[in-house]
Amino acid sequence: MNLREQNHYFAKVIVQRLTEVLESERPSMASSLKRQLIERAAKSEGIDLIQAEHWARHYYKFIPGLYLKLYERVTVQDFGLYGYVVAASSSVRMGLTLSQQFLAMTTTYYEESLVEASDYLSIVPGIAVNDDAVQLLSEDFAAGYWALLIRIILGQRADMDKLVLDFCYPAPRYVELYRALFSGCTLRFNQPQTLIKLPTSWLNDPISLEHSNIELLLSNPLILNDSLDGNKLTDIERRVSEVVISSHFTKSTVPDVAYEFSVTPRQLRFYLQREGLSLREIVLRARMTVASQLLKSTELDIGTIAETLNYSEASAFVRSFKRYYAISPLQYRLQQLDPFI
Repeated sequence: MNLREQNHYFAKVIVQRLTEVLESERPSMASSLKRQLIERAAKSEGIDLIQAEHWARHYYKFIPGLYLKLYERVTVQDFGLYGYVVAASSSVRMGLTLSQQFLAMTTTYYEESLVEASDYLSIVPGIAVNDDAVQLLSEDFAAGYWALLIRIILGQRADMDKLVLDFCYPAPRYVELYRALFSGCTLRFNQPQTLIKLPTSWLNDPISLEHSNIELLLSNPLILNDSLDGNKLTDIERRVSEVVISSHFTKSTVPDVAYEFSVTPRQLRFYLQREGLSLREIVLRARMTVASQLLKSTELDIGTIAETLNYSEASAFVRSFKRYYAISPLQYRLQQLDPFI
């Protein structure tokens, strides 16, 4: 998957969840959508965000609160590579900053901005109050962000009532769907602008997603399957690599990894030596494989990628990458876009 293909992945996620909602509420419409998908596949036509959003807008006319129902079904693994990076963030603040890049990949409607005041940080979408589709756009924004906040960044907090969702229109007739999805938080309608507000006191908190759940993101073949860097993995290398990658490279020493497998460091070294492996080599290969995917499939800056891979600084990542691939990370990224560079 490269930069041009990344939005196709998110488009497929949207269409998959849309199909599930239709199957539940309008089976005949679900059948119609499936036929269109089969026809596009027969013609080798992919699904991009524009097409996915076109379908969602169309079915929104028939299913009240469609976006609320769609994003309610979104799972952790649906966030894929961007979810992995957001989960590696050092704090809620960093996660929110990175989430802007994620959401820019999942909609063509608008962009969000983060506005920080003394007590609250506001997530503000570029939605005009007088837009004919203001409610549709607002529900798409609020429900989409909610899924990312709850699944990865914040989780369910005891003080969720401090999270405020403002909507610039009257409460719709299906307001109970809002209350069910945004359970525990404060909802306000007829506000000057649609936005999400969260206390600045939350910003330095750690990301909620536990390392034990990172494997849900790794179940996506974007990052790790049966090979790293094109090389077939032995069983022990695959299992060790999964531990290292799922910890965002914070567990990369023999004692740390041995503890995960309930063996002694000595036993782990024996198993690795028997296969002609070293933990250092496994960690390096895993880092470079994930780095290559991030460079090809996202627009994240080098510093963010270095932090995701648990490098102390960007320059250390650049040196390591250059020794491994013989070109710099930037050259590698450009090469994926233009093979003649």
